[in-house]
Amino acid sequence: MHDAHEFLKSLTIVLGVAAVTTVVFQRLRQPVVLGYIIAGLIVGPHVPIPLVADPVVVQTLSELGVILLMFGIGLHFSLRDLWRVRDIAIPGALIQMGIATAGGYWMALGWGWSPGAALVLGLSISVASTVVLLRGLMDLGVLETQHGQVAVGWLVLEDLATVAILVLLPAVVSA
Repeated sequence: MHDAHEFLKSLTIVLGVAAVTTVVFQRLRQPVVLGYIIAGLIVGPHVPIPLVADPVVVQTLSELGVILLMFGIGLHFSLRDLWRVRDIAIPGALIQMGIATAGGYWMALGWGWSPGAALVLGLSISVASTVVLLRGLMDLGVLETQHGQVAVGWLVLEDLATVAILVLLPAVVSA
């Protein structure tokens, strides 16, 4: 019973802080995603006086939040829309990921990092946050435009490539 009470207390604090920061950022005409990030900083375990003391609860709630945001992307994702923007999204995503990966890789090698670590950095730089961009497009009301659909298609392809990278990366880095 104590664990359930602590979880509900933490959930209430997290949702309350997120609601306040969301309203503040909307009133300031700033992206709501910034409000989410600030809320995470406020309730996170890395502040001098954390509002939510249990880091396990904070981690669980943050993972749940990402899952719900990704679910929101799934609600807006359509294979038909992706197929319509394939001529721009596929080469664009692949070229952008290749350039960013190479740039991060060579930069890390210049810092003296191992090739495996440099590859991980390069790949990390090459992917964008689909959740953040989707939320921004929704806030601006341009999600359903041609440019919004291209951006979503591009990022969905990056996400699919990221899944493949995460599966293959351990074998490549350990070799």
